[in-house]
Amino acid sequence: MVVDLSDRIAGQAAGTAPPMRATAAEDEPAALVDRVRALYQRVDAEIAARQPVCINRGTCCRFDAYGHRLYVTQVELDYFLLHQRPHGLRDVTTGACPYQIAGRCTAREHRPLGCRIFFCDPNAQDWQPALYERRLAELKQIGEELGIEYRYKEWLVALGRRGPCGDETC
Repeated sequence: MVVDLSDRIAGQAAGTAPPMRATAAEDEPAALVDRVRALYQRVDAEIAARQPVCINRGTCCRFDAYGHRLYVTQVELDYFLLHQRPHGLRDVTTGACPYQIAGRCTAREHRPLGCRIFFCDPNAQDWQPALYERRLAELKQIGEELGIEYRYKEWLVALGRRGPCGDETC
């Protein structure tokens, strides 16, 4: 069974958990990594074939300003946190993704499904919801097969950057 890594990593960032080992091989649940990586590769290939255009250049990563939220499953969060450390992230008081620095995504390779699929391109609006729902079902199945409890959380809450109500005060 895969451990809920988000609590451990959040505790580490706050100084209340033991440090993680330096080598990924010791901590990386191979089945989780292999399956999520394969799913993301299929998603990336589907999107590349559709050739959507990013017209706002990272504006969507400023969730509050853009007027939307990014949600992730526990499977995605565990995969992400196995690869991306929260150390040195800027404070998130504006509701922006802490991995967008100087207008660039610093977590692109391991970014969640919603980041991969969402494009503000008007020509991409008709296929995104169906693609997201199909792949979300695959993430649920991966979780079930690996014994990971299904959770669906707002991204900044999941990263421990907001309270459970979606803001910094809750």
